[in-house]
Amino acid sequence: MANNYEKMLLSARELFLERDQQAMIDLWALEHDGDWLYMDYFGQRLKLDRRTGAVCYAREPGPGDFRAAGFINASMALFDLLTYARVRPHAVGSWSSISTLGGIIGAGHDRTLSHESTAAKFEGKMDALARACERLGGVPAGKGDVSYAIPVFRDFGILFQFWDGDDEFPANIKFLFDANARQFMHYETLWYVMGDLGDRLDFYVNGVAPGR
Repeated sequence: MANNYEKMLLSARELFLERDQQAMIDLWALEHDGDWLYMDYFGQRLKLDRRTGAVCYAREPGPGDFRAAGFINASMALFDLLTYARVRPHAVGSWSSISTLGGIIGAGHDRTLSHESTAAKFEGKMDALARACERLGGVPAGKGDVSYAIPVFRDFGILFQFWDGDDEFPANIKFLFDANARQFMHYETLWYVMGDLGDRLDFYVNGVAPGR
């Protein structure tokens, strides 16, 4: 029996298959052929089957590359990006917390934003974390012991900020999105993207693959 995530993925895939793919190609200037649409996601080349909606690697990952089990986060993000916007959105260049972007909904998530359990995985590993951010195409930006603007899709990224722990305060993480992020995708999908970034950094810093 499919779980809720799998049901949501199936619905997103069906919506993708119902929509005008030529409009998606024109809107995002996608590379494409008769069988596939091609997109970069966190620096990995992915392709979407135009007949079935299956998400695949355009190039099979090598031994040191991230391999996402099931592609749930990546697929949800790709489908939402392609089906959500009817006119091409643009980043405005200022960063906002996901709680701000979510309005009343987001305010209820404030206590989760520090991601204590995720931050603890990187405590004392700032050099490795910086290298992982750079491996994802990140550019140093903003405040923090490790702080990088990391591209997710074309024209859309995350500002990742990490403060290492000390005797007074535990390690802390912030994930900031462009203030115009909700013009790119639904608010809920931002959480998939944020979780996927955490998984990728954990993989490159600690060698831990996602458990999905």
